[in-house]
Amino acid sequence: MRSPMFYKPNIFRRILIALGITVGVLAIIALVTYLGFLYLGYVNQVKVSDEPTVTPLEFSLEPGVSYKNAANDTSLYFYSAENLKISDKNGRLAGDVSLKMPHPTLSLRGEYALFFDLNGHSTMTFRGHKEVAFLELDEKILMASINDKGYALLVTEGDLHKCAVRVFTPEGEEIFKWNSGNLAVVSADISNNSKDITVSAINTDEGKIKTHIIMFNITNEKPFTNDIYEGSLYSVVRYSGSHTYCIGSSDTLIYNSYGKCSGTVTYADRELLQYVLNDDCLVFAFSGSGGTTGAVRELKSYNHRGDELGSFACQQEFDFLDAHKGTIVINNGRTISVLNNRCHERLQLNLGIDLRDFVFFGTSSRGVGITASGAVIILLHA
Repeated sequence: MRSPMFYKPNIFRRILIALGITVGVLAIIALVTYLGFLYLGYVNQVKVSDEPTVTPLEFSLEPGVSYKNAANDTSLYFYSAENLKISDKNGRLAGDVSLKMPHPTLSLRGEYALFFDLNGHSTMTFRGHKEVAFLELDEKILMASINDKGYALLVTEGDLHKCAVRVFTPEGEEIFKWNSGNLAVVSADISNNSKDITVSAINTDEGKIKTHIIMFNITNEKPFTNDIYEGSLYSVVRYSGSHTYCIGSSDTLIYNSYGKCSGTVTYADRELLQYVLNDDCLVFAFSGSGGTTGAVRELKSYNHRGDELGSFACQQEFDFLDAHKGTIVINNGRTISVLNNRCHERLQLNLGIDLRDFVFFGTSSRGVGITASGAVIILLHA
């Protein structure tokens, strides 16, 4: 038998090696953790710009005239009951058009802008700054929308029926008409494939509100979906991405392209103040906050399945909210806060001027701010 003393140096060496390995692993873990905190701190850090790039438009609006404003991918529109001014991407005046509509209302998508006279009879369609169609109808126009191919959906007042839902080509040819019968249409939209339309209509014949979500392919007279929801009103129907969003006061239904309800966002205990919808990202502004003391507003974003992506608590009321391709913008006084689609704030722009409104202009890195005397183009970077 060998003496145990003969093996003691080997045992000590093994212990030292094990200790060395343990210390090395702990050191690596500590280093990775430290670098992770640095990375997360960098990612979550809010950049602040005190000198953002702000460019005034190269034309002015007539004082005393109440203009509304909106922007699509290529043009910025200022419109009143008498006049329409169109700006290009560089802020130059590209069109000055007479707009004789007592109640001008606008629908935008892609490069197209559809102006219609609410409860009137006329429409004007623009592609950028160029007028491409004009319609004069016998029936009153109750609502309208346009897709990114220039196809227009109009809801007109009916005679023996309550409403008519009609689809027109970019050239003004009527290619579809559905009479609503005893249903009153409250919202309707046309998809970007120019074939599918969705209608939200209500029936109150039995003394109760029943909302019908009706989906058509305009090549067929019969709908491929007609879902009925008793006691609920969905006053907004919008296509975005590959889904249809039916927005109500207590929940939102999300339909896929096959006409099946594939997701729901429920907010029965919250007051919905505002929404924006872009590229299958839905952003809601609620009164108060579910988890932050003192917050007066809360933003929540959702995906096309109705899953919550994130939230952002606001300590004061904001004047505007807009979103474009995963970027969200709100204001905090004279400061613009730029958030990602998970409502994580990533940038603050200290403008030093008061904005009445803000709309994205073509991309998620540029927008137009509306001031008391005109408008400015704002680049959304530090």
